[in-house]
Amino acid sequence: MRQRTSRSTHVPLALVAAAATVGLAAAPAVAAKPAPAAPDASSTHDADGVNGYTTLGYFPAWASGDAHNYEVADLVRTGAAADLTHLTYAFGNVTTDLVCDISDDVVPADGVDPGQPEGDPENDYLRLVGAKDAVDGVADVEGQALAGNFNQLRKLKEVYPDLKIMVSLGGWTWSDNFSEAALTAQSRERLVDSCLDIYLDGNLPVSGDQGGDGVAAGIFDGFDVDWEWPAATGEHPTPHPEVDQENFLALMELFREKLDERSAADGEDYLLTGFAPAGWAPRTQGGWVDPRLAAVVDFLNIQGYDYHGTWVADRTGHQGNLHPYSWPDAPDQDANWGLAADGLLGAYRAAGYRDEQIVLGLAAYGQGWSGVEDPTPGSPAGGAIGVANYSALRTVGTEYYDADAVAAYRWDGDQWWSLDTPRSVTAKAEWLAENGFGGAYFWDIAGDYRNELGGALADTFRAAAPGPLVVGDGAAPWYASGVYTVGDIVSHNGVEYAAKWWTRNQEPGAAGAKRGPWREIGVHGDNPVVAETCGEGFDPSAIYVAGDVVSRAGVNHTAMWWTRGEVPGTSVTGAWDAGVPCV
Repeated sequence: MRQRTSRSTHVPLALVAAAATVGLAAAPAVAAKPAPAAPDASSTHDADGVNGYTTLGYFPAWASGDAHNYEVADLVRTGAAADLTHLTYAFGNVTTDLVCDISDDVVPADGVDPGQPEGDPENDYLRLVGAKDAVDGVADVEGQALAGNFNQLRKLKEVYPDLKIMVSLGGWTWSDNFSEAALTAQSRERLVDSCLDIYLDGNLPVSGDQGGDGVAAGIFDGFDVDWEWPAATGEHPTPHPEVDQENFLALMELFREKLDERSAADGEDYLLTGFAPAGWAPRTQGGWVDPRLAAVVDFLNIQGYDYHGTWVADRTGHQGNLHPYSWPDAPDQDANWGLAADGLLGAYRAAGYRDEQIVLGLAAYGQGWSGVEDPTPGSPAGGAIGVANYSALRTVGTEYYDADAVAAYRWDGDQWWSLDTPRSVTAKAEWLAENGFGGAYFWDIAGDYRNELGGALADTFRAAAPGPLVVGDGAAPWYASGVYTVGDIVSHNGVEYAAKWWTRNQEPGAAGAKRGPWREIGVHGDNPVVAETCGEGFDPSAIYVAGDVVSRAGVNHTAMWWTRGEVPGTSVTGAWDAGVPCV
């Protein structure tokens, strides 16, 4: 995440963080936004997420400006909100006076001007949002205490009450003060209390008629800590690397303690997550693989991108490969310092994180090079272009796909862009489901202005074997593409149903269900199902005839007639009958 036009971003690895983004004059403009759509409140999610998976999007405070032109309302307009279990607002700042603050006029404790804005109140809660960009179509007006993104997030939550909204603290630009703020027990207490005061109690700095006590209460459900990186000694070094690991863990434990105290008092569920690094040094030296952290976070958003990028100006490469791959001129060596998401998630699992705590990052932007004459990943480049949103790259040149690495890229004969596409997102989601991980997230959701990537992720999880958030064994989940006959039993949203007659694509428990094909018979777990042995993986080039069984994302599918190229689980009128989870 290298959009340096913004104040604060995630960044790939400590050793490559210095690369600067350059102009993107050659990148195509974003097309017009789709027409507004009515909110799909029926698609909100409970504690089981999307069929047992977490789907999260980071929403940058600056999304309405620069290349994004994206508002909170676009989450409704595009259908993205119906595909998300969590939305994380980026970023909140730990300022030079070592507290959470979103004022532009912070007075640091040492009296030294920080030299850059220490908050973004304009986007957060001061900017007046017009009717066409408002979630409910109602414009902000002069004098209202809460406007900007925070007001729109409040409106979004009214439409999607099960969507969890968090605030991310730090990011690359705003991580500078974590080390000092976490240095002592007293400073950690002061920091955490200030964060809860602003983001949970909603006590915002007053600016004219706006801000004030409690005006933003009830919007945020917790915190994502994006400290990049504890114990760093190279680029972006911290002032106290020798004690950062212990202080970081103590800080996270204090956050958990304070949030649990609130939960006990008010009955609300408050979340704590973290943006976790890919690089070996930051994850091991900074405490990210310490069991103490696994004990206090709900889950980690683990970096799945920027493994290679435009800081290497003379060579193309995959920025988000799932599996290892090699350069053409070094076939016996893994590219990208050996980084690949499969091994990375395995390392976090081996460190003691539960499956549901491991959430893989996907990129809604691309890294680009020019002067590229050979589309093969790792080929020479004339120079780096920089980064651009997926929305600006989705039609550049021709899409290529590296099935071995599970990585997509686009090439127009000159420009070469590494990016996630619906095809690569689908393949990664299938792999996550087959291997039992907790889900995936996007940095950042505003780069996917038509929800093509987010839709591919959520739809794949919906068609997959249930994820780790689904507790215990129960009846096979209901799949829209499944064909059910009288007596068949399914589980849906924690409830079990029996089919009264033949049915397909009729949701159990939906409005008017009493007259529909499903009869409620119990809760999830009353009728456990034994998983089948998985059939061969689906091959889009193969021909299948009636009775053939294939697997996709941990679910067996049976062909009902001759078919070729139709992906199982994607059509409710197609050739494939979704069966039961398989192993």
